[in-house]
Amino acid sequence: VLTAKVTDTVRRVNFEDGEYVEAGTVLIELTNEEEEALLAEARANLEDAENQQRRLENLSDQGLSAESELDIARSRTAASAAKLDTVLARLRDRLIQAPFTGLLGFRDVSPGTLVTPATAITTLDDISVIKLDFTVPETLLRIMQPGAVIFANSASWGDRIFEGEVRTVNSRVDPVTRAFVVRAHIRNDDGALHPGMLLTVRVVTQKRRALIIPESAVLQSGSRSYVYVVGAE
Repeated sequence: VLTAKVTDTVRRVNFEDGEYVEAGTVLIELTNEEEEALLAEARANLEDAENQQRRLENLSDQGLSAESELDIARSRTAASAAKLDTVLARLRDRLIQAPFTGLLGFRDVSPGTLVTPATAITTLDDISVIKLDFTVPETLLRIMQPGAVIFANSASWGDRIFEGEVRTVNSRVDPVTRAFVVRAHIRNDDGALHPGMLLTVRVVTQKRRALIIPESAVLQSGSRSYVYVVGAE
């Protein structure tokens, strides 16, 4: 949930509902006329301080200026630079940017809206990888290990199967349900899965290699079964 760092009115909204944005994209601009004026003043003061410092450095090289005056000029330049950095930080606080790449939700503010640090502006979700949490009975704790393959499906996508991998097994068992939570990661490159969806999970705890053939290829003769291999010597 994205919020503002300061209390002010919205000057401009730069996104639409459900838009996919890159990290660093400016989503909301808050009113900043006062800060822009302070920025211009701070830049002018810094430029003046730097010019004064350069003049004194030239005079000092010629032995026409006291070293103490040059030290004062350098201190004034440093103070002016710090003031400029402060104003720039205040301006950045009035720009709400996407902290990471992801999918935006609904826009909850409009130009002119007064926002505070408690005001929800919109939601942003990184759905490139979906974290799937599910509970498993305590009796299966021994065989539930990170790296296990899981297959999940959703009623929204019919027979489509999403493959993932168990990443974390919770360190605690619920004393009431006698179950523990397992977290798996599922790659979601096409954005088919969304946060909050309900999935049915199947976990693969054991694997073995086997040759599989159609039942129609097996010939029964008495108590024996035969399979013909094409091209066998």
